[in-house]
This record gives sequence, C-alpha cells and structure tokens, in this order.
Amino acid sequence: MYPAHGLHKIELKDNILTVEAKGPFNDEQVQNYHVQLLSALSGICGQWGQLNLLHQDCLFTPQAERAMYQTIKLRKQRGICAIAVVFINPGPNSITEQQLTRIYQHFNIAHAYFINENDALIWLNTQLAMQQAN
Repeated sequence: MYPAHGLHKIELKDNILTVEAKGPFNDEQVQNYHVQLLSALSGICGQWGQLNLLHQDCLFTPQAERAMYQTIKLRKQRGICAIAVVFINPGPNSITEQQLTRIYQHFNIAHAYFINENDALIWLNTQLAMQQAN
C-alpha cells in the first residue's frame, strides 16, 4: 500500500455537495475520498448535486479511475442528479475531462465542465430544479 496522493475537502450545504480537490490522485486517495463521502452523505436525502472544484492536475492513476466507479455508484444510490466540474487552473485538462466523462456517462449522470464557479452553480441549480419538477 502506498501513501495517499491528492487532497479532497468536502462540504455539504443544502442540496449541493462541494468537493475541492487537488491531484493527481492514486487509489489510496480515492479510498479516503470514499470514506469522506460516506460521512458527508449520511445527512442527505432526495435529489442533490455536486460541485467539483479541481485545482492543478487532477489526473487519476488507472487504479484510482477504476476505484472512482465505486464512489459514483454510491452517489447514484444516494440520489445525485448532476455534477458540475470547475477547472480552477486553466490549462490542458482534456485527459482529466475524458476520465471523468467516462465515469459519469457509465452511470448516466448529467455533467458539465466550467472555468468559473458561478456558471457551474447556475447550471447545477438548473439541473436540480428540472429534476424536482419531474
């Protein structure tokens, strides 16, 4: 087992879970993230959305990407309806975007990518409103 690589800060406010992250991430960090998610999601019910604020290079090792499927499965079971991803540091994020898109599409979760938090929150709140209207 290796030391965890990457950082996550999780905060739940109303029906939006905000995850501020700095990568890259290995499998051990994704396992830590999963434990933190379990705790954060214990008080949530109904439809909710997630705002990811990604700093620096947030690539996943192949093992970490596979482990992310379990965290998404958990979130899907707990009612997530949309994920907005904000790349804080502009630059080449196409590989990270490809990794996340593969995972989110596998579970049919609405998702979008942004370069600022305000636009991401507007989109996320719109997605939540549409889910609640259905």
